Amino acid sequence: MRCLIIGQGIAGSVLAWTLKSRGVSVQLADLQRTNSSSRVAAGIINPVTGKRFVKSWRFDDFYPVAKAVYQGMEQQWGVRIWTDHTILRLLDTPQEANDWSARLGMEGYEQILGQGTTPGSWAGLVQAGAAVGEIKHAARVDFSALLHCQASEFQNSQDFQSGEISMAEAEQVAKEYDAVIFCEGAKGLNNPFFPNLPWQLSKGEALLLQLQSPPDFPLTEILKKHLLLAPLANGLVWAGSSYSWDFEDEQVTPAAQAMLEERLAALLSVPFDIVQRYAAIRPTVKDRRPFLGQSTVHPKMFIFNGLGTKGALLAPYWAGHLAEHVLFSADLDIEVDIRRFAGRL
Repeated sequence: MRCLIIGQGIAGSVLAWTLKSRGVSVQLADLQRTNSSSRVAAGIINPVTGKRFVKSWRFDDFYPVAKAVYQGMEQQWGVRIWTDHTILRLLDTPQEANDWSARLGMEGYEQILGQGTTPGSWAGLVQAGAAVGEIKHAARVDFSALLHCQASEFQNSQDFQSGEISMAEAEQVAKEYDAVIFCEGAKGLNNPFFPNLPWQLSKGEALLLQLQSPPDFPLTEILKKHLLLAPLANGLVWAGSSYSWDFEDEQVTPAAQAMLEERLAALLSVPFDIVQRYAAIRPTVKDRRPFLGQSTVHPKMFIFNGLGTKGALLAPYWAGHLAEHVLFSADLDIEVDIRRFAGRL
């Protein structure tokens, strides 16, 4: 079987790796935009979400697949991609601390939540709060390394096309492939082969910063309190992100950047320098479930998109699921099949 994947963000890259591991001949095409959401994101896998500290949707299903796939990439490419982390949740108020303690006692949470006493390696760098919660089985996926290795592999085998493929060109080249799979991120909103999908794109902004008074030892935990701080290589820290549902473009905005800086100043007890500012449009969906499936307009066209803010966790599991559908016509899970919207749009 021959497949063309259009879009080399986290969805396209993981799907390409998954299909190739199943013996499929894969061609990859990408515009290679530096400010795509995959290239801006920190790649965090977090078992719990929101102010109520609820376990992420089907986390127990997705996590082992994600870890196995990313570590498989590490073995193949000889590059560090997956890093286990603890996330330290700084709890602001006694009410938050009480809510956290209540979650600790609930079934299914005992393996992923814990109670801390100090902000770990961040001690002395952050303002004290009411309490510290520990989130276990978290991780960071190095999207930058992954995307670079995947692109290099395809470029070396001359299976990579750099540049944009128009919809007319996609329809023309579809004759040469068994399947053309669109993994375009936010650009999918305007894809005529998948009309009327309920997109709800969101804009996120983030900062790359350097602490002016770094500790003598590496920062090992990810920190979360109103925003998330993820330690990177060379003493850099990713800080983000903002959310905007009403935006004009994908450029950084003064208001969102000022909000991030204000939150950083309230959180950190040491000064910092801003190294870079980021903004990107996330491919988010109204029902917060990915888009997988076959076009009703063209039988050779498929979609793998809408991973939103949890692409690092979701991509490996659903890439395997879509691969089974494309290769063997296996049924798609109704929660992600784009046919779930039939008759409602």
